Amino acid sequence: MPIYMNLSKFVIGIPIGCEATVSKKFSIEETRLVKLPLEVVWGLVSDTNRLNRYIGLFPVNYTPFTNKAQQLIRKAKGKAYGLLEVEWDENVFEWVRDSFYTVERNYTKGPVERVIWKVSVVKVDEQETNLTLTGWFEYRSLLGKVSLKKGIIPQLLQTFSYVEDAATTKEQMPTSKEQKAIRVEEHVLVDAEHHLKGIALEQNLVHALIKTIRTESDEAVTSIQPYRWAFQHGFTRQQAVRLFLFASEAGILDYEWSLMCPNCRVAKDHASVLKDVKKTVHCDLCGVDFELDFENYVEMTFQVNGAIRKTNKATYCINGPTNSAHTIGQFRIAPRSTTHIPWTSIPKPMQVRVIKHNFKVPFTYQPNMESSKIHIQPNGIVEQLLMQSSDISIVNASDEEYIVAFEETKWDEYALTAREVTSLQLFRDLLPAEVLAPGMQIGVGKLTILFTDLKDSTQLYERVGDASAYSDVQKHFTTLGNIIRSHDGTIVKTIGDSIMAAFSSNIHALDAAHEIQSSVSSLNEMLNNPVTIKVGLHEGPVIAVNANGVLDYFGRTVNMAARVQQQSTGGDIVLKKKLFDEMGYIADLGKITEFTTQLHGMTSPIQLVRLEPLLESLD
Repeated sequence: MPIYMNLSKFVIGIPIGCEATVSKKFSIEETRLVKLPLEVVWGLVSDTNRLNRYIGLFPVNYTPFTNKAQQLIRKAKGKAYGLLEVEWDENVFEWVRDSFYTVERNYTKGPVERVIWKVSVVKVDEQETNLTLTGWFEYRSLLGKVSLKKGIIPQLLQTFSYVEDAATTKEQMPTSKEQKAIRVEEHVLVDAEHHLKGIALEQNLVHALIKTIRTESDEAVTSIQPYRWAFQHGFTRQQAVRLFLFASEAGILDYEWSLMCPNCRVAKDHASVLKDVKKTVHCDLCGVDFELDFENYVEMTFQVNGAIRKTNKATYCINGPTNSAHTIGQFRIAPRSTTHIPWTSIPKPMQVRVIKHNFKVPFTYQPNMESSKIHIQPNGIVEQLLMQSSDISIVNASDEEYIVAFEETKWDEYALTAREVTSLQLFRDLLPAEVLAPGMQIGVGKLTILFTDLKDSTQLYERVGDASAYSDVQKHFTTLGNIIRSHDGTIVKTIGDSIMAAFSSNIHALDAAHEIQSSVSSLNEMLNNPVTIKVGLHEGPVIAVNANGVLDYFGRTVNMAARVQQQSTGGDIVLKKKLFDEMGYIADLGKITEFTTQLHGMTSPIQLVRLEPLLESLD
């Protein structure tokens, strides 16, 4: 049974007040032992959208963040029990990962005045965790009191049932209650499974996806990250991306492009196709407009098609810790105050950032440090860095509340970025209409561009005639295309008898180049006339554009790759010496020759490396 308490001092830092007003204020606190590891319990309770749906709270409509009374809030509204309209201002969540989170709601419409809710987890041992729910409530009328004690509070205390239900379910997702809500069109799903198995995908790979669609929670089948799914199910990233692209092309999965804010790293907009991607997106939380690029800020995610399974797309909460997975701690710092934060040092690259203002400094790992302090003023953070310590003091010298986040600087390792997926041949083969809007230019970040060319091709056409030469050139395109595809690259375009290819990995590009030269002997056995191939590559930032309905790349890197390829004499691979040294390539590349030359259109000489594979040993 829940334990109700009237506290005489404070509940999570908020004074209850005097006896004259206690009739409209009360608090609760209850702790239960859960037979799950702390990290698992935290993962369950910090997913506040899933939690609120499970415990029976109503869907919520949120506005963007705004500043009210010097505080950052979202306005929210919904219908309790489908009848009673309620509206409130919701403050930014506070939390420390694997420890607690707190949310404050101040109601502007409805019988309830104010709610502050805290969820805490404490490790007991490797397999057990204490889960504590603490709440402070204020109401306006008798209806508010009844609504709280008979409705809202019992629903909030269902958090225990949610976690206990998960504890009895394999891998905690979905819970038994969530399983009962799953509705799958079985005949459509069976047809989908047969289709995927019919295109030479591994049966265990297909089976894992079908099982995900059939049995896992709504969260697990919406906004799916292929890399995360691969990790969870024991497959390679390449297997997962190939599966998801085929499933998308077949209409089993739908995909969308999430447009991520570079500061808070939350999706601020979505596009169903690349043509709808905007170059500039606004983040209400950070208060900035930012330019997108393919390297980090455009992510491809997937969800099950609605004809196969209906999912609950209603929003129940969007402000919880799971929505900012890179943020380890987030705190509200009152105006003209000093806040002390107990902290356990974490050996990760991190930063301190003031949300909305985007002041930031490094948050440096320092074991066994007792205390540290930063001062935040209206024009920024005074110190150049903050050392991690067991007692961190944050001084707010302004007249507004600051939201301070302790964040990991590393981007989500499971994000399938537009940079990566658009550099795959399979993506271009299955989704050829996926191009940017005409006139749109977006930075892609760093790619490796590879050019090939047939040596003396003009003489080939004149010597054997157009028909015979054209046939050989097409066979050569097919062979090289298969090699490029096998090394996770894509053919961007062909120009005469030349190929321009792109790779997200320079190692994959060099592997492909090496295999191209190594395969020439077997290629020539299929041709009427033997060929010699010249190969060059270069790495650097590129710009993505729509070139006559094709996703193309332009920029200095592309020009440099073309110039480098012109230094090839045939049967070799040419690249910058600096790039070759950085790669630390360990495969046997045969003869390696360094040379310096002046490239056409370049102002200064450049150091290059010529690699000549031992082709005779690879026949």
